[in-house]
Amino acid sequence: MLQRAWRLYTRGQRLNRRGQIAESAGVLEEALRMLDWDPARPPTAGTSRARLTARSLMVLSATKANLGESAEGLRILDQADGFTHPADRGILLHQRALNLWYSGRLTDALQWFESAEPLLAEHGPDYMHVALFANLALVWRDLGELQKGLATIQRAIALYDQVDIPANRARAVHLEALLWLDLGEVAKALPALDEVREQYRRYAPELETFIETSIAGALLNVGMYRQSAELHTRAISAYRQSGDRRNAAISEFWRAVAAFEDDQFEQAERWARQAMNSLYGQGNESMAFLAQLLILQSEFASGQEGPGFAEKVQGLCDALEHRGWTLRLEQAKILAVRARIRSGDVDGVDAVLEEPPGGPGYDALAEDLARYLAKAELAFKLGQDPTPHVRAGLDLLDGYRMTFGSVEFQAGVSALGVQLSNKGLTYAATKEEPAEMLWWSERSRAQSLRIPPVKSSADPDAQQALGRLRQARQELWDLEIEGRDASDALARVSGLEAEIRAYDRAKAGPGEQADRIAPEEIHELARARETVLVNMLNVDGVLRAVLIGGDGLRYVELMDFDAATELERRLGADLDALNRTFKHPERLRRSIEGSMRRNVTALAEGIWDPIAAYTGDRQVVIVPHSRLAWVPWPLLPPLRGRPLTVSPSAEAWWRAVRKPAVAGPALIAAGPRLSHADSEVTSIGALYRDARLIHADKSDPEAVLRALDGASVAHLAAHGHHEPDNVLFSRLDFGLGPLNAYELLSLDQPPAHVVLSACDLGRSTVEVGNETLGFTAALLHAGTSTVVSSLAKVPDSMAAEMMVDYHRRCAAGASPAEALAAVGEQRPWHPFVAFGA
Repeated sequence: MLQRAWRLYTRGQRLNRRGQIAESAGVLEEALRMLDWDPARPPTAGTSRARLTARSLMVLSATKANLGESAEGLRILDQADGFTHPADRGILLHQRALNLWYSGRLTDALQWFESAEPLLAEHGPDYMHVALFANLALVWRDLGELQKGLATIQRAIALYDQVDIPANRARAVHLEALLWLDLGEVAKALPALDEVREQYRRYAPELETFIETSIAGALLNVGMYRQSAELHTRAISAYRQSGDRRNAAISEFWRAVAAFEDDQFEQAERWARQAMNSLYGQGNESMAFLAQLLILQSEFASGQEGPGFAEKVQGLCDALEHRGWTLRLEQAKILAVRARIRSGDVDGVDAVLEEPPGGPGYDALAEDLARYLAKAELAFKLGQDPTPHVRAGLDLLDGYRMTFGSVEFQAGVSALGVQLSNKGLTYAATKEEPAEMLWWSERSRAQSLRIPPVKSSADPDAQQALGRLRQARQELWDLEIEGRDASDALARVSGLEAEIRAYDRAKAGPGEQADRIAPEEIHELARARETVLVNMLNVDGVLRAVLIGGDGLRYVELMDFDAATELERRLGADLDALNRTFKHPERLRRSIEGSMRRNVTALAEGIWDPIAAYTGDRQVVIVPHSRLAWVPWPLLPPLRGRPLTVSPSAEAWWRAVRKPAVAGPALIAAGPRLSHADSEVTSIGALYRDARLIHADKSDPEAVLRALDGASVAHLAAHGHHEPDNVLFSRLDFGLGPLNAYELLSLDQPPAHVVLSACDLGRSTVEVGNETLGFTAALLHAGTSTVVSSLAKVPDSMAAEMMVDYHRRCAAGASPAEALAAVGEQRPWHPFVAFGA
């Protein structure tokens, strides 16, 4: 019987280590039944039955804690205490510490771990002695002692090198990576997480969910809130399925945080309440207090805080501080101060905010940004200038952004400063100083374009992965054409994209960025070029604009912001519908054109009429608000036939205009499945001396990429795909595979002028923080000055005819904006836009 009970005990222990919590509890309870366990009649101390019973109870206590029953886990340990073998006492103390940590009692857990260490060092077992250091590192992490945590986990890893338990060593390396994340070393942490994922797949596949939550945390730290939320949602489901209610509840909390940071306040409150109830039920009061604080944060952010709000927040802060908890504590204290400022109770709050800048890592950055925001709000409340505090916070964010090589991460980081930049913009609006309004609007626009590209796709490993991705996509395409099952091929494509994305995200940033351009310099250059820049911004729900390049800088009110974004949505739907109906009945086409005519007229009345006199007959550069990124501006009646460019920012336009021209040969390339591709390539190629022509049947994406480097102009007639959920893998299809947006960042000398004639790659995905990503944006980020692309799919015949005419004018000396205006004047519903300069 003892032998069978022992086998059940070891199996339950193994299941617990692998995260199969509910199954582990069932096996251990079966072992205890076999041992005739009855708390009223404990076994005689010193017997084999007593020792095995005590050990089974110890593992069961940890299992109960994972099931969210920490109090029950501690009660079980109390029952085992009276007959635990002296050599196993270290195990008992270790499990007690673990249960206390699970319930958020950090200082108590620390004391019990320290008491257990010498006993485990003397009596073993060795695997638990090593595990103690891993668990102790977790406590140091929760206490905010990150360097102590890092030193402790590195000691555990060194010990695991002597104790051959690969899965446990992988867990220790996993924790080391989390500590690197906490310390702000994202580029160091992400490759470690990839290594751990491979180890988990090999030794403990059921632990892979923990990698997902870790990556979700990293994405949260760089402002990629929606992607973080998706990973946490998947993890919650996986944890619940395995019976791990503790980690499910913690992921519910972080899911709420992701929603809150994304301004989804109702959703954040719903997830936070769910997490709070789960955590209270599990006895984890500290984390439950954090969930309660998040509910209050959501109320404050949505302006729904009630009386005594600051006192409620401060009470929860005091409760957390009493328990030695540091996670998000300083941010909560600053929330209490901001609530006092909002209510007008400002006595003494400046002293609370006078803290030195925090240390390394995201939490310290978040605290500093919150503190600068509170200082700005205090200054605003007192009638003082808040901009020094806003500038200081945004400068801090600039430094953080430059540490990342990933364009995704650079764009996402802007989300962390949205409240600060809005505060500066709101203050500038009260003064109605156009130069200051322009300066503040530029602080929150296209910040990633100021950072030189890190050419991670040029690395040999990345190139090999990209080659495999092309092959996988070609296989996927062939299977879909043949109508066969493509699920395995799709999985390979997704896996390779994830591999390449992980490689890109692990790259360190360049640590530099372009200098800011003074509003006066932008204005002088615009005047010299007889160009007006229309820099749009949203202030208090009204779309406004700073006008640049005419008779002085001017600040004007345009129209209701929500009305403008609704017209943008309708126009996007109209364009899509129109380009699906070229072969449909004329009556349907006329109906769609009528809708478009009404919408472009309404948008012109709201936006163009207030600025028409200032603009005169000059060329126009639109710098749209990110929510208006898909407006087909050339279709507005007053802009039809007028040279017009859409730029991500006024500074980006200034830099692009001043960039030296590239003088290499033109590249004219086509992809498959275009009815007029060969004639289009031949006709356009004849317009440029020494042009390099790549016809559809021989179009190799690698050859196209090489030819792009140094080209003066590139015309790419290929079907494309905008991937809104995976923007750097937006792509053009060539004969031997796709050319991905990600690869464009490897160009040493990007072409000055690129035309994408056969797809809707003018569309972009607007990330949190008002940054745009996509194929066109990737070309601009790589350094291309002008990209002509479409906001909707274009019929082959229309694109070919229009683009030959367009290039004829460019070859004769017209600028891209002038050429597009001329060829578009007689094609009133074409979806092409010139982006950049």
